[in-house]
Amino acid sequence: MKIFLITLLLLLQFSIGENLNYGDKQIVLLLKNYFQSSLDAPKIIGHRFYKIEEKIIFQIEIKTNIESANKALLFGFKAISNLSNVAKKKFTHAIVVIHFENEALPIIAESNLNCSESFFINEIENEQQWRKNCLTIRNY
Repeated sequence: MKIFLITLLLLLQFSIGENLNYGDKQIVLLLKNYFQSSLDAPKIIGHRFYKIEEKIIFQIEIKTNIESANKALLFGFKAISNLSNVAKKKFTHAIVVIHFENEALPIIAESNLNCSESFFINEIENEQQWRKNCLTIRNY
């Protein structure tokens, strides 16, 4: 039911062309609902909004098993891309920190949101192009 509500809000915004922009508190609620409403979602363990130099960053931390890391990575970036589109704050970068259930070192993935939009929102690029052109992954 919650994913239906989120999807409905996003579709409503795009269909009527009106700018529905949500503040940080509403974005956090939508983020939690987004993760709770999907059976395929990794566990969200944290979020952060911050600025470094010219970057305005939307960061989430998630937990999954190693076998589901790729699926969790895509789910996390899709969530950030969708939510940053309806946020009052104009985020420029997304960071997904993936923690693993077996206590392996976390990985940090970063993407420019304008670049990610071509894959997650506009569906102009495919996953391979997004990974090549937009994604940076590193370990702690």
